[in-house]
Amino acid sequence: MIPENGTERLRPDLGVLVHEAMTNAPSMGFIASKVAPYYPVGAQSADFPVLPAKFLFNVEKVERAHGAAYQRSSGKFEAGHYSCRERGHEQPLDDRFRAIYKSQIDMEKSATDLCTNIVLRAFEIEVASKLSNPDNFLTAAATAKWTEPDNADPKLDIDTARTAGRKKGVVYNKMVITWQTYLDLARCTKVKDAVHYLFPDTRKTGSIGLQHLEAYLDIEIELAGALKNGANRAKNPELEDIWSDAVAVLACVASQGAEIYEPSIGRTFKWNEGASEDFVVEDYYDPAVRSTIIRVRHDIDVRLLKSYDDNGNILSDISKNCGYVLTAIR
Repeated sequence: MIPENGTERLRPDLGVLVHEAMTNAPSMGFIASKVAPYYPVGAQSADFPVLPAKFLFNVEKVERAHGAAYQRSSGKFEAGHYSCRERGHEQPLDDRFRAIYKSQIDMEKSATDLCTNIVLRAFEIEVASKLSNPDNFLTAAATAKWTEPDNADPKLDIDTARTAGRKKGVVYNKMVITWQTYLDLARCTKVKDAVHYLFPDTRKTGSIGLQHLEAYLDIEIELAGALKNGANRAKNPELEDIWSDAVAVLACVASQGAEIYEPSIGRTFKWNEGASEDFVVEDYYDPAVRSTIIRVRHDIDVRLLKSYDDNGNILSDISKNCGYVLTAIR
């Protein structure tokens, strides 16, 4: 049914399509919500509690003397701040175009898919920009480039990063790499030898899958395979990875639904004006162009977890230790 002129209406039926797209997003290389998990909020902008890392590891007295009160923690929450901004995209469905192709294509579904991909790609670029920047996290160079199969030792590099993280009280539970880096890893001599030992069938097939790498490297891998057009729009497209091939990012990522004060490399504050969906789908009719307009939007803030004093100075940089950027891998 075509909407009335200029009247917006929610389209939960198309929202189901977006939910399916979000469920399948990681398999298409969109991993933003996997490494910067959503945190639903009830206000567009507000402070959020930040628990300084030292209070997680202080040794407190827990004995209670007869007739006395229990010992109390002296640690206090500090305050971070988020401010959600709206992002979205629209796709017009021309009445004449719909009439011509109505027997061949579900136009509303295709418009919703196109808008979802555009918003997802923008979300991915924003998360990748923040979470792969060495300036934001701990960092070190690989002992040898992972593109040099005979010299590289990725397990040593990852274990070194783990040790550095543990000294900061952080356990890295994910590693973000691009498709090309995945291929580089699978070609490393030390990786192949170990995987062939652990999984003898891989010696016969010659194929090392993601699950084999995860078992050997002992870390969950998020394969960042989403692409973007890096060329001028007027020229032929030149596709390139959204995440950088130049680094691998080890990350401590809070689980979906975790409290905001739990350590994490980053979180995505999601407001959506109170809507429970990750993306809101709407439509309206624009008579000037005789088109139904499909819109997909969300209202978010991708945020590194930090607290600030009244003058804007950083008090606790929680995200800093929750990420470890391995450089010089190629």
